[in-house]
Amino acid sequence: MIPGSGLFLLGISGFIILYAVLAHLSARMGEGLRLPAYYRLYYIAILVLVVAALYGWYQYSGEKGSDDMLLILLIIGNVLAIAASYKYWWWLKGELWIKKVKGDESNE
Repeated sequence: MIPGSGLFLLGISGFIILYAVLAHLSARMGEGLRLPAYYRLYYIAILVLVVAALYGWYQYSGEKGSDDMLLILLIIGNVLAIAASYKYWWWLKGELWIKKVKGDESNE
């Protein structure tokens, strides 16, 4: 059975890996489209999540810490990643919805 701290660290590491992949993809796409380097927000989010993981590990190891501080770190890291995702990937929404609508109209 995975204890609470192990599960917490596993969840944070999943977000860190996801943001690292999105940072790499966004950097490559940004070079091609000549967009500003918003992908660096992913790296800042990764850094904040690493600090949150260390803080959470410290807190779960028996030391007293603030749950509010852990929550604030998690929120900051995820908001930064959402902001970077918005800058790079928002165009995909229109592409997917337009193709779906066109595909539905052609089938009728």
